[in-house]
Amino acid sequence: MSFNRKPGGSADSGPPIGSVLSDLPPHISNIGTPAEPGESTGTVLLFVSTYCSHCIDLLPHIEAMTRRHPTFSFRLFSTGDEDDHRSMVDYFGWTFPVCSLDQSDMEAYFAVTYLPFAILVDDSGKVAAKGVIYNADEYEQLVKDYARHALA
Repeated sequence: MSFNRKPGGSADSGPPIGSVLSDLPPHISNIGTPAEPGESTGTVLLFVSTYCSHCIDLLPHIEAMTRRHPTFSFRLFSTGDEDDHRSMVDYFGWTFPVCSLDQSDMEAYFAVTYLPFAILVDDSGKVAAKGVIYNADEYEQLVKDYARHALA
């Protein structure tokens, strides 16, 4: 199962760079501990599906991604249910929130139409970088894009 691909491409997915994200949907439940205010310089929102082979391949690399950039607050949005998320958190030892969000809500609230997808938000709440990421190297490229945005 995967997203229906829209005309354009993965660069068209997600909210526009520089836009402010709206509040999270009220029905989102999460497992994990959010970062304390003032501890982070930005936020990473990572979107995955439990039905996406690229997403599943990325899961073992997420802990290293979070350790490499500890100043980012990290949140994973997954199509899995709470049992799936507890299993992932226990297995990988994640401490960040893992939130249930179905694919239609990923598109409705975040305009995400490709997976796995990351949105990096600066400390003012604006989208600073975004893109499809299949591995830690592509995540590192997004972090560089974020840094360029912060310097601009």
